[in-house]
Amino acid sequence: MQKRYNLKAGLIFSVTIALLATVLPRAIRFEAARPITTIISFAYLSFMLFFYWTAHHFFLITFTSGSLTHRWIKAAASILSSVLIVSLAIYLLKIASRFPLDRNPNSTIPDQQAFFIRLFRGTIISALTYFAVFYYRMLLMLQQSRLENEYLKQENLQAHISTLRQQISPHFLFNSLNTLSTLSNEELVKNYILKMSDVYRYVLHHQEQQQVPVCEELTFIRSYIYILESRFEDALQIDIDVSPAYLNRKIIPFALQLLVENATKHNSVSYKHPLNISIYCRDEKLVVENDLRPRATIEHSSGTGLHNLARRYRLTTGQEITITRNDSKFKVEIPFLP
Repeated sequence: MQKRYNLKAGLIFSVTIALLATVLPRAIRFEAARPITTIISFAYLSFMLFFYWTAHHFFLITFTSGSLTHRWIKAAASILSSVLIVSLAIYLLKIASRFPLDRNPNSTIPDQQAFFIRLFRGTIISALTYFAVFYYRMLLMLQQSRLENEYLKQENLQAHISTLRQQISPHFLFNSLNTLSTLSNEELVKNYILKMSDVYRYVLHHQEQQQVPVCEELTFIRSYIYILESRFEDALQIDIDVSPAYLNRKIIPFALQLLVENATKHNSVSYKHPLNISIYCRDEKLVVENDLRPRATIEHSSGTGLHNLARRYRLTTGQEITITRNDSKFKVEIPFLP
């Protein structure tokens, strides 16, 4: 919303104000003479208001850093620059002398004085338009913020409901896995069960958290990878190369697990062509990159995992994940949380 110029609203605003300022007073006074003057004045005022509308949007959108970030400095710069541009255009094209726009044809006011009168009038109109644009954008931002807050409330409510529904099952399974590991004498079976227990322990502990250190997520993903490698064996090659400097940075929980799961779910995995997955850091982001070999038949999936991850980042931090795809690689970059 912040990058939009709201041209439709600006057109409605310009036409409405122009009608009120040109046509309505003449209609009230029953002035039917010289209708062309009314039409030209209406067109001129509509154009001027619409230009002011877009110019003020440009200043509010563009100058977010530097010397023009202060509210009043930005307002003054926007108002004065837009007035000067319009006044200069009128003067150069000699519109005021060709058409009786906002000036009485019988007026005896000198052109120079009339120019400064129009300049002053334009400044007043530009200032009113600026504050109309400013508060219109503030209202839209407030409305958007309320919608996002309501959406987050709904998401949290759904998450709590889901947690209540699943609370018994994971705890029961976690305790059962721990018991099962003590009953088995085979080392591979015991290790597999212990890794599954680690996965469920992490899920139970972090399912309601909003962020988690990278080191904890990597510990969890290694247990998850152990389970995957037990299934795919040498058909799956996963490389983790994360510098210790990034281990205490924060990300959204289960982000790595979702991306690794998507890679194995949507790509073919075979001994002849092993699936390579790399996890590394670059440019203040955690990157998950995998070979792109789409399966002919994909496992059942809701198709919303990656979309939900992007939406969670957008709503909770205002940041975006980066998705890059070419003929051979699929890469997702997730930013560290502030």
